[in-house]
Amino acid sequence: MSTVAGAFSETTLLEQRVMADQIMFGDRINQQFIPKYDVIKAIAAAQTATVLTPTARIKDVDVVVEWINTCDMICDTNTPCTVGGTKASTNTESYALTYERVVNFTASEADMITNDFDVNQLIAKQFLAADKLLTECYAQYAVGQLTAFAGVNETDPEGKGDIQGALTYIQAPFWNPNLMAYFNRVGVMNRFSSPVMLSGNNLYESVYIANANANNEGKRDGAILYGQLPWYFDLFNVDTVNTPDYYTYMLSMGSVAMANKFYNPTTPQVVNGVFTRYTMPSRFLPGFTYDVFYTPACDGNDFVAHSYKVKLTADVFLNPVGCTETNTGVLVFACGASPN
Repeated sequence: MSTVAGAFSETTLLEQRVMADQIMFGDRINQQFIPKYDVIKAIAAAQTATVLTPTARIKDVDVVVEWINTCDMICDTNTPCTVGGTKASTNTESYALTYERVVNFTASEADMITNDFDVNQLIAKQFLAADKLLTECYAQYAVGQLTAFAGVNETDPEGKGDIQGALTYIQAPFWNPNLMAYFNRVGVMNRFSSPVMLSGNNLYESVYIANANANNEGKRDGAILYGQLPWYFDLFNVDTVNTPDYYTYMLSMGSVAMANKFYNPTTPQVVNGVFTRYTMPSRFLPGFTYDVFYTPACDGNDFVAHSYKVKLTADVFLNPVGCTETNTGVLVFACGASPN
């Protein structure tokens, strides 16, 4: 039931999500609601951990992340008739989700009474904008987390890279297709499993040109070299977070994971006749769900103002058990000469 006369019913609240989907996938204007979040796509591509979200929604229970590690396995001489040996380990860790952001917005019937657009259309687009903003905020947080997770590059000899703590500096002239040979050696010497590359402006134009020349006789080398590893480019978040530096990340498969939880019921629930709470799936963040809060209020000449809060609770985690203390599964490369 509605909380006040003239307010949206629970059915209408859910219909707004359907309308948002229709706008998102059927209207040319949807381009303004598409976020820039390729860093999230890169992390998702490298995630192998199992994330167990608590079913007790009203309890502030940590999420559980299950990691599989094979660090203790060795290559050894053969012992005849002996089969089997070292087991893989499974590490279960509980994590509190520390990242929380909200987008608040209001749509008033009084503002739309002389407008060609319906208030429901306005709210549907505001939901899309909220999804976009929360996705991009989380993407920038994820970039900062990856930088904090950086381990020490164990490549020896250093070659094109100048290793300084958790950063490997590579001077600008080396950033071309031939750098892939170095990145390949880095992945091998650091024992990275199927590494994923994430970058901002570093190599973006070079990769773009190489891919454009992939079918041109005599110009295929660049595309072949870049194709040795999967690349994700986030021009909006990687460099924004790291300004004035330009960073490129190498993620070992299974090194990082993302988690999200929500507290509200999936269908609208009126609480004390004051506000309504329910959930909304993100259209961009993989498997993520937002908590939504709705409150109507009298506005103008007996019209209703519809106010919403869309909340994201999530985090990004590092595999707690690397094969060595400094080998975290995340490496960061900076374009430029080392300041040391």
